[in-house]
Amino acid sequence: MLAGWTHKQIVRPVTGNFYFDESGNTGDLCKVGAYPSFGGQRMFSLACIGIDDIDALDYEVERLKSLHRLQGTELKSTRTKAKPKFVSDIARFLHSREWPVFIELVDKHYLVMATIVERLVTLHLSGTEPSRGAHFVKNTMADYIALYAPDDLGPLYAKACQSQNRPDCRKVFQRLIWWSHRSQRDRDIADGIERSSRASLKIFEKLHPYEAVRNVLPIPDLSKRDARIWLLPNISSFTTIYGRINRHVGGNMGNVTFIHDEQVHFDEIIEANKALAESLRDDLSRVKLRTADYNFQFSPSLAFQNSKDSLGIQAADVIAGFVSRYIYQKLWQPETVDADHDEAFHLIDRFTRSGGVTGINYVAPKELLYALGLSPLANYE
Repeated sequence: MLAGWTHKQIVRPVTGNFYFDESGNTGDLCKVGAYPSFGGQRMFSLACIGIDDIDALDYEVERLKSLHRLQGTELKSTRTKAKPKFVSDIARFLHSREWPVFIELVDKHYLVMATIVERLVTLHLSGTEPSRGAHFVKNTMADYIALYAPDDLGPLYAKACQSQNRPDCRKVFQRLIWWSHRSQRDRDIADGIERSSRASLKIFEKLHPYEAVRNVLPIPDLSKRDARIWLLPNISSFTTIYGRINRHVGGNMGNVTFIHDEQVHFDEIIEANKALAESLRDDLSRVKLRTADYNFQFSPSLAFQNSKDSLGIQAADVIAGFVSRYIYQKLWQPETVDADHDEAFHLIDRFTRSGGVTGINYVAPKELLYALGLSPLANYE
């Protein structure tokens, strides 16, 4: 066990390595052409494992590779795709060592819709103090829009991001208002979306064109070639896990190292957003979360490493890849899931129920979670 990693028991600075890897990343979600399939990978996952004895992991992986006849020197998610029992045994080992596991599971379509709610639908709330009630309203709107809005809403928003002009942004408002005025699934929620969108559109029309566009689009990141990247699921996921780990270790992050899989195109963006989150800690920490603490008192080291040279990253890759595949298949290809897959998932999901901070955080409509037999809990204290 990583001594002292339960935040209530912290008595000294924590020392340890947290290994990160992702699955299902297809780049900018607001790139024209990303919809509707996101390159065949609708679900994104970022997994992180805290490991204090890499030799013990090495011994167990070699034993399990022999037991399950897993070929190859590098442990990869793609090689374990047909071996859910191997994933189950890895999860059992992680439980036996009491190593913390953090997973962000993102429905990419939902993330785009939630961004539309945050940046566009609730523009009229900009500058107001964040509150539990406001977040509940935004989440309810995002759920409804993700499930019932017309298929062209995402592509319209992507086009607005790429063109960065006022008429294209206005078309997103107009499409939302037209649809919500007619939507009959839940009139109370639809009415709220319509009223909020109309109020925000009035503000949008009063702003200078540059300010209007800047306010309703995501804050972009810049690639190494200075191209604008509008919405990367790994960025928000990394920031959330950072806050979750901070909560888990009680803020004692000074001797902690994050080791992330090499990101040829996005490593500088991840580093910049880590620094940004630390600089905005006073603002981010205003909303009290049960599972995350964004009041960063110490800054952990961040290193990028080739997965071939890091068994910890490889283990995170196996967990991330399995979870993103399982959720997608369970929801949209249930005939491909058998009892062994269910067992592996439930073993990984046990991390979620072990203390409230570790395990899987779902960025997805609640109805999808209910379809999986899961009961999402409120994240606010």
